[in-house]
Amino acid sequence: MKWTSVDLQKYNQAKEYIDTVIVPLAPFQIGALEASAKNADQYDILTLFARELEKELMGRIMLAPTYTYIVTAEKSEEVKRLNSWTDHFKKQPFKQVLYISFDPSWRKIANDLEGEFIWLPTASLKGAEPAAVKGIIRDQTMQTVELIKSFW
Repeated sequence: MKWTSVDLQKYNQAKEYIDTVIVPLAPFQIGALEASAKNADQYDILTLFARELEKELMGRIMLAPTYTYIVTAEKSEEVKRLNSWTDHFKKQPFKQVLYISFDPSWRKIANDLEGEFIWLPTASLKGAEPAAVKGIIRDQTMQTVELIKSFW
């Protein structure tokens, strides 16, 4: 289920079955064109990937809105904010709170998060044919689905 009014109504009727929330983490910056463009591309891919995860695990997960942060932000402050999100989610009650990102800087502080962190390695999809992009996203989705199931 996604963060839409229709899906939230469905969630409200089936709360006892939906025990996991997934929060995509996406860096944001405007400045150096190359770095900004890379972040924008990763945001698009992360959005596609998160939607594929939601489709694959529908009925078991809620896909939260993407948590967007400025690249240069102090990560300890972002951890505090994310931990407050985790606290909020666990009161709903979600048993599992999973954060997903292509940003490897989260790996260094993942133990400080009260939810679980899943780092996703990125593949350069720039210039790839749409069918190839879809295949790559699908492959990574299926691998991640197996990892998520291990939390259950």
